[in-house]
Amino acid sequence: MASDLYEIKIAGIVQETADSRSFILGVPDELREEFRYRAGQFFTFEVPFEGMLLRRCYSVSSSPELDPWPKVTVKRVPDGRISNWFNDELKVGDTIKVLAPEGRFVLRDGSEDRPLFLFGAGSGITPVISLMKTALVRTTRKIKLVYANRDKDSIIFRDELELLLQRFPGRAEVYHHLDIDRGFMTVDDVSREIDGWSSADFYTCGPGPFMDTVELGLEQGGIAREHRFFERFVSPVDPDRREELPTIEKTSDGSAGTPKTFRFSFENETHEVPYIPGTTLLESAEKAGLKPPSSCLDGYCGCCMALKKSGNVTMGSREALTDDDIERGWILTCQSRPTDEEDVEVDYDAPY
Repeated sequence: MASDLYEIKIAGIVQETADSRSFILGVPDELREEFRYRAGQFFTFEVPFEGMLLRRCYSVSSSPELDPWPKVTVKRVPDGRISNWFNDELKVGDTIKVLAPEGRFVLRDGSEDRPLFLFGAGSGITPVISLMKTALVRTTRKIKLVYANRDKDSIIFRDELELLLQRFPGRAEVYHHLDIDRGFMTVDDVSREIDGWSSADFYTCGPGPFMDTVELGLEQGGIAREHRFFERFVSPVDPDRREELPTIEKTSDGSAGTPKTFRFSFENETHEVPYIPGTTLLESAEKAGLKPPSSCLDGYCGCCMALKKSGNVTMGSREALTDDDIERGWILTCQSRPTDEEDVEVDYDAPY
């Protein structure tokens, strides 16, 4: 994957709700190809903050079929350094460093004859509305969106959703689940909403508890795994779940065994670097002055995904990978640490 940063001007800002804004990226003509994106993908931004360079990923809320410029939407997070910087500091005309679009939360090719069922919660609506707009324009799919929010004032894109229903009459339905009226969404709520939609593809994005509820509801509803797609907004590892991570094997003196080297193939070249105990594979490579592909560093973008050829690792977060990916040997190098003394080798160039 490309890892070049581009300076892009902010062409417009839309105040969506009291705590969320959309930022329109003024991509120049000469970068149109690099910034060609699919609905549901995301952009990674590099922001200077208190002497550090921090990266954050934000999903597109635009559709390449409907919107002339890419647009991302950022909801303010309490104590969130970058989300607050976007909402408080970034102005029209400012430039910001951006990586080319990435992400696999996209409409599957060959699925145009299946209905489309969308679940979104809070700012999780951003990639979901992107998918919805593209599906409305490019297909004749029947679409249903269930959108959960705290209250009416926190509904992002409320007016835009109404306009879509008017522009494409009879094509889609939207159900707003407001926690203030009904409480948090339950598995029973999910079961009721998906009744009659068993032949659909299901796409879901939102906070962890919401995602878990929807996933359980889909499982209980008999929806096959290959028709369930998720994009999670999560931290690398939930502190309350650290004890669930696989344990690292110990050597006879009680210390964790670690390999001496980390070897990887990228862009048809093979590199071998010393493995630094306690670091991720990606960190060891970067400390050696190399730059294998990476983006969010949180385990959900998939940019650092590589095929493991040898060695044993444990991952802090594996959100970007499916169970099938893991079974076939794919790992996220930003989340992977060796579990024993066997040297680790991965291939970034391996065909997916």
